[in-house]
Amino acid sequence: MYPNVSLAEQLAVVGVIPPQTVASTPVVSGAIDVSKWDQLLFVFQLGNMAAETIDCGVETCDSDGTSNAVDITGKQATQLAADASANDNKQIIIAVKSTDLIANGKQYVRATMATGDAVGGPAACVVLGEGRYGPGIANDLASVVQVIK
Repeated sequence: MYPNVSLAEQLAVVGVIPPQTVASTPVVSGAIDVSKWDQLLFVFQLGNMAAETIDCGVETCDSDGTSNAVDITGKQATQLAADASANDNKQIIIAVKSTDLIANGKQYVRATMATGDAVGGPAACVVLGEGRYGPGIANDLASVVQVIK
């Protein structure tokens, strides 16, 4: 990171799980190519959650983001116990370095979230990437409509 350059220029939004009801069927982000990023920061955001367990984590996957998904050891949040209010409006942060994955022959990752039952609750995830080549802002997802530096 460079202190004279805005974080909005250094970091890019490279993956998302849009705000939605998360239930027992996992919701996932698209595949993120870690060869383009030195580090990724996964920010899981919980809303008014139901009294269900909550699982959040990062998995390796194929480039299509839908096949051969496997949990990354040490990159799974401790399961949040079922509670009607203790998990409301909380955040979970998971950091991943590209060198950890590429050294093991992995190139793509994705975020995943699920609850213990079909009731669920609203949640989302934003993945920020620190670019390996050039400014991160040049690689924001197409869904980013405004960046204020």
